[in-house]
Parts: sequence; C-alpha cells; structure tokens
Amino acid sequence: MKAKVVFSPSNVAKDAYKEIVRQLDELDFSPNFLLLFFTEGMLKNREIIISAFKKRFPDTKMLGCVVEAFVVGNRIWTRGVAALLAEFDGQVEVFWARERGATSTIEKLGEKVGSGWDAILLMFPAFYFPGKFGLLKGFLNDRRYYGKFVKEKSYDEKIRILREYSNYLEGASLLFPVNRVLRIMADKTGGNTPIIGMNLMPLYATSNTPLILADYREIQPGAAAICFKGRVNTIFHDVFPERGNSYEETFEIIKSVYTSVERVNVIKGGAVMGDVNGLTPTKFIKTKIRGFKELSQEIFLKEVEDGKLQMVSPYGLAFISKDTFGASSVGLFPYPISLYPSLFDLGEVYEDAIFYGEFFKGGVKKFGQIFENKMQETTFDFFIMDCNTIMSYGGDIYTLVEILKKNSARWFGIFLSPPSAYLPSVSKKYLVEIENRICYNNCGTSAILGFI
Repeated sequence: MKAKVVFSPSNVAKDAYKEIVRQLDELDFSPNFLLLFFTEGMLKNREIIISAFKKRFPDTKMLGCVVEAFVVGNRIWTRGVAALLAEFDGQVEVFWARERGATSTIEKLGEKVGSGWDAILLMFPAFYFPGKFGLLKGFLNDRRYYGKFVKEKSYDEKIRILREYSNYLEGASLLFPVNRVLRIMADKTGGNTPIIGMNLMPLYATSNTPLILADYREIQPGAAAICFKGRVNTIFHDVFPERGNSYEETFEIIKSVYTSVERVNVIKGGAVMGDVNGLTPTKFIKTKIRGFKELSQEIFLKEVEDGKLQMVSPYGLAFISKDTFGASSVGLFPYPISLYPSLFDLGEVYEDAIFYGEFFKGGVKKFGQIFENKMQETTFDFFIMDCNTIMSYGGDIYTLVEILKKNSARWFGIFLSPPSAYLPSVSKKYLVEIENRICYNNCGTSAILGFI
C-alpha cells in the first residue's frame, strides 16, 4: 500500500496550512482514503486545514476526529494536525449516519455498511457533550429521574426508572453504550468482520464534542465508519491478565491488577448507576477519596465551556460479566449529578462491583506488546493507543517508538480514548471481553490496522 503522512506540529493556522500544502505538493500518488486528526489546540482552526484536503482530494474517502497526540516517525506530538493519505490495494468506503437517538444512528449506519468487508473502523461518541442549553436540560432530567428513583420503594421499579433514564440519554444521542454499539454493528454487518471501535471520549471535554468528520462533513452526534475489503490485518490488545472462569476467579485477577480494591453493591439499569452502597456514585467517591470535592453545576458548565472538564480518573468501578466473566470499568468523577452514566450497557453484569484505584504492572512495555504480537509482515501499520499512557508514563512513552522500530516497517499512530473491538474469532480470554466477542474497557487497550 502506498502511504504518506503529512503533518504540522504548529497550532498557528496559517503556518500549519502552509506546511500541509507544501507536503501535499510533494505527493506522488492519488490516495483513495485519508484519515485526518486534529489535536485540541487546532480544533478551532480546523476549517482552513479541512479546506486544504477537500480542495485537493474532493472525492477521496475521508474520516477524521480530535486526538490527544499522534506519532510520526520517531516523534510524538501533542499539538498540531496530521493526516494519513493512502492508496489501498482494494475496496475502501466511508459511511455515516446521524439519526434521532444512538440506537437508530448505529442501526442505520450498519445497514449502510452491509456485509462482506475485511475490516471496519467505527467512529462514534461514547458520550456527547452538547452546548450549554443541552447540558442544562440534562441536569434537569437527572434531578427529575433521581427524584423518582429515591421515592420508589420497589427494587424492580428503581431499575425500571434507571433504564428509562438510560433510554432518555441514548434517545437524545448523548450516550452511545460501547458494547451495545458493537453488538448492533456486528449484527447488521453479518458478524464475520472485525470491528475496531473508536469510542471517542476526550481527556478534557468541551461543548459540541467529540468532533467527527466523514467525507469532510461534521456529523456529531452521529457515527461513521471506514471499511476495507482487501489485504488488511486487524489486531486488538489489552494489557491485562486473562480473565477467570467465575466471578471469584476474575475478582482475584482484578485484585492483582488494581490497587485499593473493595467489593461494593450497585443498583443499575441500562447504562446508568443510581446507588453504590446506599449512596449516589458521586457521594460514594467523595467518601473514599480525600480531597475529591463535588463540582457545582456552575463550575461544571464553565469547565466544559473552557474545554477543561477532566474526563480521566484514577478511580472507578469494575463490573464482571455474567456471560463471559470478563470485566469492564467505569471511571468515577465528582460531577454534580445523582444518576451516573456508564459508557457501556450494565444489563448483563453482576450487581457486586469492585471499587479500585488504577495501576498497571509492567509499564509502557505492556502496551508495546501489541506490535510484538503481530502475526504477519505488514507494509504499513496504523495504530490507536490508549491516551491514558501519556498521563501515566510521561517521557517513558517513547519506549513505544523503540518497540515500533523493531516490529514495523512504516507506521502512523494516534493516542485516543481506549479502543474497543468486536472480534469474530477471539485468540485469548481477554479480561476486557465484557460480552461474547465484544471487548471494551476505559483503559489499557490498543488496536492496529496492519496493511499487508
């Protein structure tokens, strides 16, 4: 596959534009797809950069979003803009949908995609942050549904109310539960194609994000997919030990991975939690972590407006699947809400969850194992790495580049929210296999599209 990465590490629009145009002038092939990625500092200048590509390649299949960092050659950049332009030796198409509600959007997108592909890269917002009016409406509904929840004495009715609130969040296209998205997409596309989920969730949230670009259109809060038929190899990886064969076995494995592990009881419904050990999730985390202060609604809205609302927490709840005995996690934050959304559907997990403090044994080399696990020689590797590694390992992240040099001929990578996957055949007992053939966690995963 012919491929070229063009980029600029500048956040100054005019400088970045000139640098991108200069590199495009040097291109010696006609790309049939391009992947375009902005860092947060370039988000406000995206239109001038998009215009440079659209003018030159109006009919090229295109997908794009905002990333935390990108890897070009031996360097990792947390500012600027980068794009992968490639001439794939096969069929490539981009599809997108934006319907009323998350479920309708993914169903429509799956119908458009259809079956027969060899790899699908699926982009959707795990949680969408609307403007101030939309957030205020969300706060009002949180209070309304929580009022119903606390007044209800029946356990079954409490769960029904949580499911109803979950349906509201999904119907408003605010919440796209990752496992449900992959389940629907796999069903609509025949179940034989590996799907890598780019379930977008920024390190710092701001209004009307995550940004999703499909064929130069901004489609948020929608979803898009780039699909390949030809010589491409899909690889998914997590940094955890394999899961157990029972709740207790997996619980012991989680204890070996995380710190401050404690078993708790959760009342949940759909993709929403209402109660952790008799407290709202926000009040629960405040009792466990000294210094965690609940944000006021005013401060919350101001931080979203300024793009400073932190979306990564070292503390969370791990849930074990009744189906696979795999596990997935929900990060906990002191947000001014009572009913707490999860980024995955909690329908088939145990009510006994595990409160934890985040910790990885093995460091950044554990993430680098994805490159060492490649089964085939590739001419070009596009990879997605968990952006938590940047905050966790700092300068040690360059160990990944050294591993890349030994295992890849050419590459381009992005640091993003941890990717998910639907795998038609599963090579190991992934701890993060929360449903049969569906893998997701809020940290510790990575993926590669290896072009052969």
